[in-house]
Amino acid sequence: MNAQVHISSLVVQLQPERIADIRHHCQAHSGVEVHATDPRGKMVLVLETPGQQEIVEFIDWLQQEKGVLSVSLVYHHVESADELDREMEEMSYDADAT
Repeated sequence: MNAQVHISSLVVQLQPERIADIRHHCQAHSGVEVHATDPRGKMVLVLETPGQQEIVEFIDWLQQEKGVLSVSLVYHHVESADELDREMEEMSYDADAT
């Protein structure tokens, strides 16, 4: 069976004074990228996980962190890991040709 990659994005509202700590804790998780922060207390995260369960577990963990007011899942996409690898190989070949 072909492995899947779940790509999702979250918008997190948090107390502004907790942004640095929450960012640090999030980046310690494998497959989590912080893409944007707003000093007024918002953060955008992108997750790459092998399944939905890992997304739910991360959201549950994040909601329990001190200073987090809300976590909203705003995007979720599932892709075949083989297809993603193939697309990256094609992009690499295209870049080498130029």
